[in-house]
Amino acid sequence: MRRLRHLAVAGLLLASLSGATIADAIVVERIVAVVGDRPILLSELRRRARPFLIQVHQRVPPGAQQAAAESQIFRDLMEKMIEDELITQAAEKANISVTSEELENAIRNLAVSQGTTPAGIVKLAAESSGLTEQEYRDELRRQILEGKMLQLRTKNRMRVTDQDLSSAFDRVVKAEMRRREYHPAWIVLRVYPGSSPDAVEERMALARSLAERIKRGEDFAALARQFSDDTATREAGGDLGIRAPRGSEAATSNRRPVMDAALESALMTLEPGQVAAPRRAGDGIVILKLLSRQPSRYTTIEAAQNELLQRIQQETMMKARRRWLDGLKRRSHLDVRL
Repeated sequence: MRRLRHLAVAGLLLASLSGATIADAIVVERIVAVVGDRPILLSELRRRARPFLIQVHQRVPPGAQQAAAESQIFRDLMEKMIEDELITQAAEKANISVTSEELENAIRNLAVSQGTTPAGIVKLAAESSGLTEQEYRDELRRQILEGKMLQLRTKNRMRVTDQDLSSAFDRVVKAEMRRREYHPAWIVLRVYPGSSPDAVEERMALARSLAERIKRGEDFAALARQFSDDTATREAGGDLGIRAPRGSEAATSNRRPVMDAALESALMTLEPGQVAAPRRAGDGIVILKLLSRQPSRYTTIEAAQNELLQRIQQETMMKARRRWLDGLKRRSHLDVRL
């Protein structure tokens, strides 16, 4: 009986929210969360999840894996809907809203950027996302509202210093290096199984001596042909060919081979022409040289300034968003029932 009463109350709530009367239909609904004094209904969650579920059904095989992916979508989307409702309630308190003109302006700007008409961009975006045109407009309105609220929160806090630009430049260059192809070479001195510590140290001493000779200007390739025990690369002067960083697009698409993770980490610290200190690798001692690296598209801070400013502003906005939403959650009544 308690369950029946719960369903009846939920049905009455849905009817009142949808403008329907009991005489029109009896609707059974479930509340999956309450934010403040406003419910989030299961039907709303399912409607928002529909385009994501379609993608899961297309890409993930049926069974436990698909069920787990669906559950994750519902959890992530539940969090997003709670945040959307918190933002909406905060906007109402601040008398902030999105006018029809602002929404249409945003659609026109998107259409111009895509070289199409406003009607065309709405239809295209809705079809590609699996939403109806009205659902797409609703989603765009939510994004605009969040943007307006974040601008209000970060107003007068977007001052960018030269140090900010320099730090951002260093970060993007280092991140980009992990995607740039590189050209290494090596000299491998084999350490045979069962070698005594003295024998291992003798091989390491030779490796250190070779590294010093290379740094003093001797030809790496000539020394590789003379001393390297790696028959596959010895005659090529230790040349390993062009390699892709692990996890990069070139590596995942199998366009380029990858190095051992530890050796790649050592190469990432080198500039073209530099030689790394000898290190143990498997059953050998390796001397690495970086012959070249794919050029960076970031030449100077000045040339990258516009992109850096956008990155810094976005990072500032995202940090402000997280702090703001965390504060709203602490101050609001939240009851998640999913």
